Amino acid sequence: MKTTYCNNILLVYINTIYTKSMKFKFGKINYVNLIILIALFLLANFLYRRYIDKLKLNDLESDANMIQKYLLSKSDKNSNNILEDSKKPILWIPIEYQYNARKWISFGSRSSYDLNQPYLYLTVKSIIQHCKDSFHVCLVDDNSFAKLIPGWNIDMGAVSYPISNKFRDLAMTKLIYLYGGIVVPPSFLCMKNLSGMYQRGTTGGKMFVCETINRTASSVNHTYYPDISFMGSMKENPVVKSLLEFMERTISTDFTSESIFLGKFDKWCAVKIQNNEINLIPALEIGVKDINDDPITIDILMSQGYIKLYSNTYGILIPAYEILNRTNYEWFARLSPQQVLKSDTIIGKYILLANAPYKKEFTIEGFEEKGCSGDSNRSHPNECSKWWYSPLMNGDGIYCMPPLGGGLVVDRIPNKDYPNY
Repeated sequence: MKTTYCNNILLVYINTIYTKSMKFKFGKINYVNLIILIALFLLANFLYRRYIDKLKLNDLESDANMIQKYLLSKSDKNSNNILEDSKKPILWIPIEYQYNARKWISFGSRSSYDLNQPYLYLTVKSIIQHCKDSFHVCLVDDNSFAKLIPGWNIDMGAVSYPISNKFRDLAMTKLIYLYGGIVVPPSFLCMKNLSGMYQRGTTGGKMFVCETINRTASSVNHTYYPDISFMGSMKENPVVKSLLEFMERTISTDFTSESIFLGKFDKWCAVKIQNNEINLIPALEIGVKDINDDPITIDILMSQGYIKLYSNTYGILIPAYEILNRTNYEWFARLSPQQVLKSDTIIGKYILLANAPYKKEFTIEGFEEKGCSGDSNRSHPNECSKWWYSPLMNGDGIYCMPPLGGGLVVDRIPNKDYPNY
């Protein structure tokens, strides 16, 4: 608003100069003054655009600084002591840097090791925003493991896929065993505090694993399956230690993608869940499955239709791997934060709401219908329009017709009747 005001003042000033400077002499325009006026206008427009670009850059830098604030690396001193003495449970967010060409450092390089997925800044920001009061939030990358894990001497930069992915899973499991807490994927769009999930998941002193869409060989029989990329526990849990030992044995004998394809680590957890040794957080609560038990796929997230989410869901787990590996959706990884928030996709709308500065959390509910009894013009007493709580409401409530396929609701107002018509 401030920049628009300044720009308008500048235009008024230029218009005044134009009015006073235009002289008619023998029916001809003073072209010298006209050229000066055009030059002043172009200069003002250039300076204004530079100012706007600087404001946008400052916004991006503030987001990056916020991420760096929670990032642990080898250069951090006393990080072990801080984590061990923390009275809050630790929320671990693993960040993976891969060689990519999504954004070039220079024309000659045509690639970089930067993250280059701006939407992840928004999802990580939502996790920090909703959970920072209940958790000690820590972002970790491959350089953090040597500092946090005693005896870790694996050079992650010298290891390639698929071994690197296995080592990364092993390292995150070790962090859970040593320090406790919860591992949350960076692509998880958080809508409410995860403290409830952590408390319920660690009931009985057990570890817990979240259920996601099954992408292993067992997907023929199980649509949803436990996933160790989203798990938690109190520190020094014996079941986590058993999982560590199983992972170490498997990795030491498998140098291919076999264990990943077969989902051996997830299958180990599934057996423990059946034996009541591990608690399971259902897919419904992390936005992987809707209320009709249908999987929420990347195709649905990139569409324009509303999603029938569970009203008490903690958020939406965005399939980051599919965004990078499916040609149809690679464009989403290249969008700037502003473009993500303005995108004509349903996930863009959810990201916008999850990062709203005036809301700590919001609930998602389906619409309800109000009977229209007493209206003789209707063929059925309940033949009434279904009304919707609008996200625009502020105290009094703004109602609107429900969109096709369900929708998004913010903060139900109690003791409010739906309007009849």
